[in-house]
Amino acid sequence: MTALAYLVPPVTGLFAYLKGRSARMRLHGLQSVGLGVLWPAALYVGSWISPSATRIAFAVCALLWSALIVSTAVGFDAVLPGTKPALTRAAATPPSQSP
Repeated sequence: MTALAYLVPPVTGLFAYLKGRSARMRLHGLQSVGLGVLWPAALYVGSWISPSATRIAFAVCALLWSALIVSTAVGFDAVLPGTKPALTRAAATPPSQSP
């Protein structure tokens, strides 16, 4: 179920975060939302620079997306570098129990 959070980021990620029963599911949901925001932003910046930069941004984000789906599906919880502490804190409690 956790790998499905990456199916259509950020839509499925938001759903996984809001409805996830485990901290692991919510963590991957939040990460999917982040990827869903990062990918179009990278494409926009790349298009501002050059067509080649746009292609490179797309390839890097697509590779990252594929790696996250596969690694999560096999049980390895890959987290983007530098985001683990914040994501872990945010995913610790369900949104319905947040103050």
